[in-house]
Amino acid sequence: MLKRVDRVLLRVPQLESAVKYYRDVLGLTQSPKRSANVASFRLGGEEQGTELVLHADPDLPAEATYFLVDNVRDLYNRRAQLQLKFAAPPAPVSRGFRATVKDPFGNVLLLLDRTAERGGGAGGSGGGAGTGAADAPIEDAKPAGSGALFAGVEPKIAAKKNVLATIYKNIARTADDLPYTPHFESLYASYTRQLGEPKPTRQEVWRHLLNMRKAGDLPKLGPAKSKPPKLDKQEEWRLRDLLGDAIGKRDRLPYTPRFDQLVTDFNRPLTKKLSPHVVWRIVAKLAK
Repeated sequence: MLKRVDRVLLRVPQLESAVKYYRDVLGLTQSPKRSANVASFRLGGEEQGTELVLHADPDLPAEATYFLVDNVRDLYNRRAQLQLKFAAPPAPVSRGFRATVKDPFGNVLLLLDRTAERGGGAGGSGGGAGTGAADAPIEDAKPAGSGALFAGVEPKIAAKKNVLATIYKNIARTADDLPYTPHFESLYASYTRQLGEPKPTRQEVWRHLLNMRKAGDLPKLGPAKSKPPKLDKQEEWRLRDLLGDAIGKRDRLPYTPRFDQLVTDFNRPLTKKLSPHVVWRIVAKLAK
């Protein structure tokens, strides 16, 4: 099923300096395809091998690994047999289809195929040779020719601000106190019921809330109702180590695979496991 690692995404604070480092110091070959905030490199010198994608785009995952498969839609049709849980049906991209899935153990797998290269259109099944990776555009989440580079795990969906603000006010729980609570699930369900397809993910709705708060479009609800537990210094520094550079980008963590892994890693040595909400509240406090 998994043919190889197609690409690895890494967010960097400043793209130009990162490009110079990976190209001039580490000696990687840069792809000619790039944009103002995304650049890619071929690993191992193979034109159709794994790519390292550096980016400075807050809407892209900070870290992500994408696997190449023969046909994403075929896997979707056989998802019950393969015990794969798809976050949404396969979405067309410039050279085929992509999807986000979970295996039976809860691991998130990001999948891509190149069916358009074989059939001359998105999802085609013909047997043509197709174009080489060096000549093809970097995979994106928009139709070919749009000029946009890789657009992340989920398609971007515009917020319905008035609807979301009203639901948020009725929920009456501050944004920082919402992630991984029944209140957020209630907000998410109420909001997405009023939207068409495709539905936004929890990560997108969380991002909508943050953007609205930054713009002053969210009602003022006062201080958070819950308080994070206090950690001893050893546990606090262990959490800081697990966060790494993400400590300064805390708002991008909720509802991402990276945060799921953070909760798992932090809880591993603990006798009493902490919920994702509690871990988030601690992270939010540490990052202030």
